[in-house]
Amino acid sequence: MNITTCVHSAGLAIASLVLLFCFGCKPDTVSVSAFDGQRALAEVESLVEFSPRDAGTPNGWKAAKHIHRRMTDFGIATDLDTFVDHTPEGEKTMINVVGTLPGKKKEWIILGSHFDTMPGIEGFQGANDSGSSTGVLLELARMLADSKPEIGIIFAFFDGEEGIAGYVPGDGLHGSRHMAGQLLATGDHKKIRAMILLDMVGDPDLQFTIPYNSSRELVQEVFTAAHATGHRDRFSLSRSIITDDHVPFLQIGIPAIDLIDFKYGTKPGLNDLWHTKDDRLENISAASLEITGQVTLQLIRQLAFTEKTE
Repeated sequence: MNITTCVHSAGLAIASLVLLFCFGCKPDTVSVSAFDGQRALAEVESLVEFSPRDAGTPNGWKAAKHIHRRMTDFGIATDLDTFVDHTPEGEKTMINVVGTLPGKKKEWIILGSHFDTMPGIEGFQGANDSGSSTGVLLELARMLADSKPEIGIIFAFFDGEEGIAGYVPGDGLHGSRHMAGQLLATGDHKKIRAMILLDMVGDPDLQFTIPYNSSRELVQEVFTAAHATGHRDRFSLSRSIITDDHVPFLQIGIPAIDLIDFKYGTKPGLNDLWHTKDDRLENISAASLEITGQVTLQLIRQLAFTEKTE
Protein backbone atom coordinates (compact mmCIF):
# COMPACT_ATOMS: atom_id res chain seq x y z
CA MET A 1 0.00 0.00 0.00
CA ASN A 2 0.99 3.63 -0.47
CA ILE A 3 0.30 6.53 1.88
CA THR A 4 -0.23 10.30 1.57
CA THR A 5 -1.32 12.91 4.13
CA CYS A 6 -4.79 14.47 4.33
CA VAL A 7 -7.20 15.79 6.98
CA HIS A 8 -7.71 15.18 10.76
CA SER A 9 -7.73 12.44 13.41
CA ALA A 10 -10.48 11.18 15.70
CA GLY A 11 -10.56 10.73 19.47
CA LEU A 12 -10.77 7.43 21.34
CA ALA A 13 -12.47 5.66 24.29
CA ILE A 14 -12.58 2.17 25.85
CA ALA A 15 -15.37 -0.29 26.69
CA SER A 16 -16.14 -3.89 27.73
CA LEU A 17 -15.08 -7.18 26.14
CA VAL A 18 -17.57 -9.44 24.39
CA LEU A 19 -16.55 -13.11 24.46
CA LEU A 20 -19.61 -14.73 22.83
CA PHE A 21 -21.51 -13.66 19.74
CA CYS A 22 -25.08 -14.73 19.01
CA PHE A 23 -25.90 -14.13 15.34
CA GLY A 24 -29.48 -13.52 14.33
CA CYS A 25 -32.29 -12.96 16.78
CA LYS A 26 -34.99 -15.46 15.95
CA PRO A 27 -35.19 -19.11 14.88
CA ASP A 28 -31.85 -19.18 13.01
CA THR A 29 -29.76 -18.11 16.02
CA VAL A 30 -26.14 -19.31 15.67
CA SER A 31 -23.64 -19.17 18.53
CA VAL A 32 -20.00 -18.52 17.67
CA SER A 33 -17.29 -18.90 20.29
CA ALA A 34 -14.70 -16.21 20.98
CA PHE A 35 -12.11 -15.57 18.29
CA ASP A 36 -8.88 -17.48 18.99
CA GLY A 37 -5.73 -15.57 18.09
CA GLN A 38 -3.57 -18.69 18.40
CA ARG A 39 -5.58 -20.43 15.69
CA ALA A 40 -5.21 -17.39 13.45
CA LEU A 41 -1.47 -17.36 14.13
CA ALA A 42 -1.27 -21.03 13.13
CA GLU A 43 -2.85 -20.05 9.79
CA VAL A 44 -0.18 -17.37 9.34
CA GLU A 45 2.55 -19.89 10.14
CA SER A 46 1.21 -22.24 7.46
CA LEU A 47 0.99 -19.44 4.89
CA VAL A 48 4.55 -18.15 5.38
CA GLU A 49 5.88 -21.57 4.43
CA PHE A 50 5.22 -20.28 0.90
CA SER A 51 7.57 -17.32 1.22
CA PRO A 52 8.31 -15.17 -0.55
CA ARG A 53 4.95 -15.42 -2.35
CA ASP A 54 5.26 -12.60 -4.87
CA ALA A 55 2.48 -12.21 -7.40
CA GLY A 56 2.93 -14.22 -10.57
CA THR A 57 5.51 -16.61 -9.08
CA PRO A 58 5.25 -20.35 -8.35
CA ASN A 59 5.21 -19.65 -4.60
CA GLY A 60 2.41 -17.12 -5.12
CA TRP A 61 0.35 -19.74 -6.93
CA LYS A 62 1.13 -22.32 -4.20
CA ALA A 63 -0.06 -19.84 -1.55
CA ALA A 64 -3.32 -19.29 -3.45
CA LYS A 65 -3.92 -23.02 -3.71
CA HIS A 66 -3.13 -23.44 0.00
CA ILE A 67 -5.76 -20.82 0.90
CA HIS A 68 -8.23 -22.55 -1.42
CA ARG A 69 -7.61 -25.88 0.34
CA ARG A 70 -8.15 -24.33 3.76
CA MET A 71 -11.41 -22.68 2.69
CA THR A 72 -12.62 -25.92 1.13
CA ASP A 73 -11.72 -27.76 4.34
CA PHE A 74 -14.03 -25.37 6.19
CA GLY A 75 -16.89 -26.28 3.84
CA ILE A 76 -17.08 -22.89 2.10
CA ALA A 77 -17.62 -22.87 -1.67
CA THR A 78 -14.39 -21.37 -3.00
CA ASP A 79 -13.00 -20.59 -6.46
CA LEU A 80 -9.54 -19.90 -7.83
CA ASP A 81 -9.91 -16.93 -10.17
CA THR A 82 -6.85 -16.91 -12.44
CA PHE A 83 -6.21 -13.79 -14.51
CA VAL A 84 -3.42 -12.10 -16.43
CA ASP A 85 -2.57 -8.47 -15.77
CA HIS A 86 0.08 -6.04 -16.99
CA THR A 87 2.72 -4.86 -14.52
CA PRO A 88 5.80 -2.62 -14.87
CA GLU A 89 7.69 -5.92 -15.32
CA GLY A 90 5.36 -7.20 -18.04
CA GLU A 91 2.34 -9.50 -17.96
CA LYS A 92 1.91 -11.81 -14.97
CA THR A 93 -0.55 -14.58 -14.18
CA MET A 94 -2.18 -14.02 -10.79
CA ILE A 95 -4.80 -15.85 -8.75
CA ASN A 96 -7.54 -14.45 -6.49
CA VAL A 97 -9.14 -16.87 -4.04
CA VAL A 98 -12.85 -16.17 -3.52
CA GLY A 99 -15.11 -17.97 -1.04
CA THR A 100 -18.84 -17.33 -0.70
CA LEU A 101 -21.15 -17.77 2.28
CA PRO A 102 -24.67 -17.02 0.96
CA GLY A 103 -27.14 -15.04 3.01
CA LYS A 104 -30.91 -14.86 3.11
CA LYS A 105 -30.85 -11.75 0.93
CA LYS A 106 -29.24 -11.37 -2.48
CA GLU A 107 -26.77 -8.86 -1.11
CA TRP A 108 -23.16 -9.27 -0.06
CA ILE A 109 -20.40 -7.97 2.17
CA ILE A 110 -16.84 -8.45 0.93
CA LEU A 111 -14.24 -9.28 3.57
CA GLY A 112 -10.79 -8.91 2.01
CA SER A 113 -7.06 -9.44 2.49
CA HIS A 114 -4.11 -9.69 0.12
CA PHE A 115 -1.74 -12.63 0.43
CA ASP A 116 1.15 -11.70 -1.90
CA THR A 117 4.48 -10.31 -0.67
CA MET A 118 6.52 -7.29 -1.69
CA PRO A 119 9.09 -8.33 -4.33
CA GLY A 120 12.80 -7.76 -4.00
CA ILE A 121 13.27 -8.38 -0.25
CA GLU A 122 15.62 -11.28 0.45
CA GLY A 123 14.21 -13.85 2.89
CA PHE A 124 10.92 -11.96 3.16
CA GLN A 125 8.16 -13.77 5.09
CA GLY A 126 5.52 -11.04 5.01
CA ALA A 127 4.16 -12.34 8.33
CA ASN A 128 2.41 -9.04 9.04
CA ASP A 129 2.06 -7.77 5.47
CA SER A 130 0.13 -9.94 4.29
CA GLY A 131 0.12 -13.01 6.51
CA SER A 132 -1.64 -11.49 9.51
CA SER A 133 -4.80 -10.38 7.70
CA THR A 134 -4.99 -13.62 5.73
CA GLY A 135 -4.72 -15.64 8.95
CA VAL A 136 -7.55 -13.65 10.54
CA LEU A 137 -9.77 -14.08 7.47
CA LEU A 138 -9.18 -17.82 7.38
CA GLU A 139 -10.07 -18.19 11.06
CA LEU A 140 -13.20 -16.07 10.56
CA ALA A 141 -14.18 -18.25 7.61
CA ARG A 142 -13.80 -21.37 9.74
CA MET A 143 -15.91 -19.87 12.53
CA LEU A 144 -18.68 -18.63 10.26
CA ALA A 145 -18.86 -21.55 7.82
CA ASP A 146 -22.01 -23.07 9.35
CA SER A 147 -23.82 -19.78 10.03
CA LYS A 148 -26.75 -18.30 8.12
CA PRO A 149 -26.28 -14.55 7.72
CA GLU A 150 -28.93 -12.13 6.54
CA ILE A 151 -26.39 -10.67 4.09
CA GLY A 152 -24.00 -13.02 2.30
CA ILE A 153 -20.26 -12.84 2.95
CA ILE A 154 -17.59 -12.98 0.25
CA PHE A 155 -14.12 -13.90 1.53
CA ALA A 156 -11.72 -12.34 -0.99
CA PHE A 157 -8.00 -13.15 -0.86
CA PHE A 158 -6.32 -10.82 -3.35
CA ASP A 159 -3.15 -11.46 -5.33
CA GLY A 160 -0.92 -8.67 -6.63
CA GLU A 161 -1.63 -5.96 -4.06
CA GLU A 162 1.98 -4.89 -3.75
CA GLY A 163 3.18 -2.19 -6.12
CA ILE A 164 6.69 -2.26 -7.53
CA ALA A 165 6.80 1.18 -9.17
CA GLY A 166 5.18 3.50 -6.63
CA TYR A 167 1.62 2.60 -7.63
CA VAL A 168 1.76 4.32 -10.98
CA PRO A 169 -1.35 3.54 -13.06
CA GLY A 170 -1.55 -0.22 -13.54
CA ASP A 171 0.90 -1.01 -10.73
CA GLY A 172 -0.34 -2.87 -7.64
CA LEU A 173 -3.90 -3.59 -6.48
CA HIS A 174 -4.15 -6.11 -9.34
CA GLY A 175 -6.45 -8.60 -7.60
CA SER A 176 -8.81 -6.03 -6.14
CA ARG A 177 -9.01 -4.07 -9.41
CA HIS A 178 -9.76 -7.34 -11.21
CA MET A 179 -12.60 -8.18 -8.83
CA ALA A 180 -14.04 -4.66 -8.86
CA GLY A 181 -13.95 -4.72 -12.66
CA GLN A 182 -15.85 -8.00 -12.73
CA LEU A 183 -18.52 -6.65 -10.38
CA LEU A 184 -18.93 -3.50 -12.44
CA ALA A 185 -19.13 -5.40 -15.73
CA THR A 186 -21.93 -7.66 -14.47
CA GLY A 187 -23.78 -4.99 -12.52
CA ASP A 188 -23.26 -7.00 -9.34
CA HIS A 189 -21.54 -4.04 -7.68
CA LYS A 190 -25.07 -2.86 -6.87
CA LYS A 191 -25.50 -5.94 -4.66
CA ILE A 192 -22.44 -5.23 -2.50
CA ARG A 193 -23.40 -3.48 0.72
CA ALA A 194 -19.86 -3.02 2.05
CA MET A 195 -16.21 -3.93 1.48
CA ILE A 196 -14.05 -4.45 4.59
CA LEU A 197 -10.31 -4.77 4.06
CA LEU A 198 -7.81 -6.03 6.65
CA ASP A 199 -4.09 -5.28 6.20
CA MET A 200 -1.08 -5.35 8.58
CA VAL A 201 -2.99 -6.37 11.72
CA GLY A 202 -0.35 -8.36 13.59
CA ASP A 203 1.84 -5.67 15.16
CA PRO A 204 2.29 -6.39 18.93
CA ASP A 205 1.70 -2.65 19.50
CA LEU A 206 -1.62 -2.72 17.64
CA GLN A 207 -3.03 0.72 16.78
CA PHE A 208 -5.41 0.89 13.84
CA THR A 209 -5.01 4.02 11.74
CA ILE A 210 -8.08 3.93 9.51
CA PRO A 211 -7.25 5.94 6.39
CA TYR A 212 -9.27 9.02 5.64
CA ASN A 213 -10.34 7.54 2.29
CA SER A 214 -12.71 5.11 4.02
CA SER A 215 -16.50 5.35 3.93
CA ARG A 216 -17.78 7.36 6.87
CA GLU A 217 -20.71 5.04 7.61
CA LEU A 218 -18.30 2.11 7.91
CA VAL A 219 -15.92 4.10 10.10
CA GLN A 220 -18.79 4.60 12.52
CA GLU A 221 -19.70 0.90 12.37
CA VAL A 222 -16.08 -0.02 13.15
CA PHE A 223 -15.94 2.37 16.09
CA THR A 224 -19.19 0.84 17.38
CA ALA A 225 -17.75 -2.67 17.02
CA ALA A 226 -14.51 -1.66 18.71
CA HIS A 227 -16.45 -0.11 21.60
CA ALA A 228 -18.58 -3.24 22.00
CA THR A 229 -15.51 -5.49 22.21
CA GLY A 230 -13.50 -3.27 24.54
CA HIS A 231 -10.95 -2.09 21.99
CA ARG A 232 -12.08 1.43 21.09
CA ASP A 233 -8.77 2.83 22.33
CA ARG A 234 -6.93 1.03 19.53
CA PHE A 235 -8.80 2.77 16.68
CA SER A 236 -8.45 6.24 15.23
CA LEU A 237 -9.26 7.96 11.96
CA SER A 238 -5.97 8.85 10.30
CA ARG A 239 -5.02 12.08 8.56
CA SER A 240 -3.80 10.00 5.64
CA ILE A 241 -5.12 8.64 2.37
CA ILE A 242 -3.83 5.11 1.68
CA THR A 243 -3.74 3.36 -1.67
CA ASP A 244 -4.83 -0.15 -0.71
CA ASP A 245 -7.19 -2.88 -1.91
CA HIS A 246 -10.30 -1.01 -0.73
CA VAL A 247 -9.74 1.77 -3.28
CA PRO A 248 -10.98 -0.04 -6.45
CA PHE A 249 -14.27 -0.71 -4.65
CA LEU A 250 -14.66 2.91 -3.56
CA GLN A 251 -14.10 3.90 -7.18
CA ILE A 252 -17.15 1.93 -8.35
CA GLY A 253 -19.42 3.27 -5.61
CA ILE A 254 -19.14 0.49 -2.99
CA PRO A 255 -18.75 1.66 0.63
CA ALA A 256 -15.32 0.43 1.74
CA ILE A 257 -12.95 0.67 4.70
CA ASP A 258 -9.32 -0.29 5.37
CA LEU A 259 -8.56 -1.69 8.84
CA ILE A 260 -4.81 -1.19 8.93
CA ASP A 261 -2.05 -0.48 11.44
CA PHE A 262 0.45 1.44 9.35
CA LYS A 263 3.02 1.87 12.13
CA TYR A 264 4.78 -1.49 12.28
CA GLY A 265 8.02 -0.86 14.10
CA THR A 266 10.52 -1.62 16.83
CA LYS A 267 9.15 1.27 18.90
CA PRO A 268 5.69 2.89 19.10
CA GLY A 269 5.11 5.26 16.20
CA LEU A 270 7.84 3.79 14.00
CA ASN A 271 7.29 1.90 10.75
CA ASP A 272 10.78 0.46 10.43
CA LEU A 273 9.73 -3.21 10.04
CA TRP A 274 7.43 -2.60 7.08
CA HIS A 275 8.73 -4.07 3.81
CA THR A 276 11.91 -5.38 5.45
CA LYS A 277 13.29 -8.86 6.13
CA ASP A 278 12.27 -8.35 9.78
CA ASP A 279 8.58 -8.70 8.93
CA ARG A 280 8.74 -12.18 10.41
CA LEU A 281 6.63 -14.44 12.62
CA GLU A 282 8.53 -13.42 15.76
CA ASN A 283 7.46 -9.82 15.17
CA ILE A 284 3.70 -10.39 15.14
CA SER A 285 1.37 -11.20 18.02
CA ALA A 286 -1.44 -13.71 18.49
CA ALA A 287 -3.02 -11.21 20.89
CA SER A 288 -3.20 -8.61 18.11
CA LEU A 289 -4.72 -11.12 15.72
CA GLU A 290 -7.29 -11.92 18.40
CA ILE A 291 -8.21 -8.26 18.89
CA THR A 292 -8.57 -7.85 15.13
CA GLY A 293 -10.72 -10.96 14.91
CA GLN A 294 -12.95 -9.90 17.79
CA VAL A 295 -13.63 -6.47 16.31
CA THR A 296 -14.12 -7.79 12.77
CA LEU A 297 -16.46 -10.51 14.01
CA GLN A 298 -18.54 -7.91 15.83
CA LEU A 299 -18.53 -5.73 12.72
CA ILE A 300 -19.78 -8.65 10.63
CA ARG A 301 -22.48 -9.26 13.23
CA GLN A 302 -23.65 -5.65 12.87
CA LEU A 303 -23.60 -5.64 9.06
CA ALA A 304 -24.46 -9.19 8.01
CA PHE A 305 -26.44 -10.80 10.82
CA THR A 306 -28.69 -8.00 11.99
CA GLU A 307 -31.79 -7.40 9.90
CA LYS A 308 -32.08 -3.67 9.44
CA THR A 309 -35.22 -1.76 8.58
CA GLU A 310 -35.02 1.22 6.30
